[in-house]
Formats: sequence, structure tokens, C-alpha cells
Amino acid sequence: SSSVVPYILGDRLDKGATLLQIKGHVVRISKDKDGSRFIQQRLDYLADPAHNVASSNEELNLVFSEAMSSIEDLWYDAYGNFILQKLLDHGTEDMKAELGDRVHADVVSLSNKVYGCRVVQKALDALPKGQVAKLVSAFEGRVLPFIHDRNGNHVIQKSIIVISNFAKQAREGERCEEMASFFLESLDPIINEVIRDMEGLSRHPYGCRVVQRMVEYCIEPQKSRILDSIIAHHNLLVDDQYGNYVFQRSLSYGRVQDREAILETFLGGNNVVRMSMRKLASNVVEMMIKHGNEYERQTLVQEMLNSTCVDQRGNTLSAVVAMSMDAYANYVVKTAMDVIESSPLRDQLYGVLLSHLTELEDIPYAKHIV
Repeated sequence: SSSVVPYILGDRLDKGATLLQIKGHVVRISKDKDGSRFIQQRLDYLADPAHNVASSNEELNLVFSEAMSSIEDLWYDAYGNFILQKLLDHGTEDMKAELGDRVHADVVSLSNKVYGCRVVQKALDALPKGQVAKLVSAFEGRVLPFIHDRNGNHVIQKSIIVISNFAKQAREGERCEEMASFFLESLDPIINEVIRDMEGLSRHPYGCRVVQRMVEYCIEPQKSRILDSIIAHHNLLVDDQYGNYVFQRSLSYGRVQDREAILETFLGGNNVVRMSMRKLASNVVEMMIKHGNEYERQTLVQEMLNSTCVDQRGNTLSAVVAMSMDAYANYVVKTAMDVIESSPLRDQLYGVLLSHLTELEDIPYAKHIV
């Protein structure tokens, strides 16, 4: 027999095999590790115009036809799902449209499965823009369960990235505000549901990832709505094990007014020192110093220099020195030393540290500062 099934399911592959030789066995072979790899590599080969294989359309149609007839067997399978992804990459426009409709019909169950969610993510990357927007619209009313799911959260993250990029391209590249609005509206259900539970999601291991993608990729007016919601909960997020990452991302990608609002909460009452000595909050102080403008940096460093601490023996100590000795705050001091520009304030910072150099040399946490 000319069938290559024994080779594919056995120990080796026949290098000269075509997909026509596995007719009637595509689904079974797709679910085998080596068989799946063979089909993927053959589809990649056929898609390369340089090869110009006469049977390429016939081979592609064969795989598509057999895969679609048993699609449920493939999209939840560890190896079969890759065949559907390749068809989304290399299929004709009609094939992509048909496969996209099937994904749309089952998107809820697919998104919560380890392999199914990968097919959905590939569909978001490969389908035409209009069909992607339709696919994302299917998440309305189900956003929070998806975000809380270990697989579904990746689909929501991908949706945010892809649709936001579409909207940005329409606005900035194509100068078409009507099209940009269309994409923004398709993403609004996800934005709205996240904002309604911004505090809870920002403090959730999966939810914090979704919020970070929003901060990174969303465009106006959605971005401002997201940032406003984050800043409204900043007191609860700054020292949270997941929320602090959202907070840091807001400092990196946010507006000047966001940093100004946060800066106000840092000033007075030794807040800068207190937060710098906490494991998670210290990361936020570092980000403020790194990403703040010159005024914001100088204000924070001046606050550090103006503050004092009381050591275990009751002695008053410069806050900068106490921070240099601390397991977490020493990184804040080191960052300030790295980024503060030449100025009397920089000289003052170095002067205080040099005057306590002997003490600092004996402290393990201060070695980078010394």
C-alpha cells in the first residue's frame, strides 16, 4: 500500500509523503504527536509560494474537509489543535470564515479548555478583522468567569491586544475614526465589566494580567477610564501581591496626572520611607523615581532626606541611612542614586550616605550603595 500511516504512527516519517496518501486518516494522524508534526510541516511547505506544488490545493482541501468533519475531536486534543491552527494560518478566506464560524459557535467552552483556548487565540490573530470583532462580542456578560479561569484569561488578554491594535491602526494609520469607534465598541463590554470590579480583578492572579494588558494596549477614551478606575483604588493596590503590578504598569504607561495623584499620597507622614520598607510597595516607589519627571524625582528624594527614623536603641537616624540598611528600601535608595541628575540635591544625598559610610559598610543590604 502507498499509505504512510504506518510510518507516521510508528517510529519514523516518510520524507516524501504527501497529504493525499493519508486520505481518510487525517483526524487519527492529527492526534498523534509525530503525525501532527508531519501534517503541520506539510501545510507550511505547501503554503510557501517558492515550492509551487501542483497538488497543494488538493492536499489543503483534503485536510480541511476531514478536520472540519471531526472538529470537536481536534480542538480539545493536545496535538490535533495544532492542525486547526495551521488551517487558520494557511487556509483560504472561505476556509477561515467557515472555521471562524465554528469557533464562534463554541467559543465559551473552547476558551476554558487548555487546548481549545489556543485555537481561539489563533483565530483572534488570523481571522479577518470583522470576524474577530464578532468573536470578541461573544464574551459579553461572561467576561469575569473567563478572567478567573486559568485558560480563559489568556483569551481575554489576546482580545484586548488584538482589538486595541485594530482600533489604533484605524485611527492613526488609516485615519478612519468611524472604524476605530467600531472596534472600540466591540471591546467595550470587556472594559465595562473589568471596571465594575477593578479592585477585585487587580488583586487577582489572573485578573491583574488582564488589567495590565488594558493599560498597555488600550487607546482613548478607554485608556483614561481604566486609569481613572485604577487610581481610585490605589491605596488598596499599592501593597497588594498582585495589585502592585497593576499599579506599576499604570506608572509606566499612565498619564502625568496619575503620577501627580500618587505623588501626593507619598508626601508627609514618612510615607515614602514606610512604603519603601515594605516588600511590594517598595517596587512602586522605585517605579515613581524611575518614570517620574525631574520634579517628581526631586520631590521624592527630598522627602527621603527630610525624614528621620528611630532605630532599635531609640536613636534618631537619617531616613536615607535607615533605608540603605533595609532589605527592601535599599533598592529605592540605589535607584535614586542612579537616576537623580547632577544637582545640589544629588550632592546632599551622596553627602548623607558618605557621612555614614563606616556604618553602612557593615550592613549586607547596603553593599550596592557603598
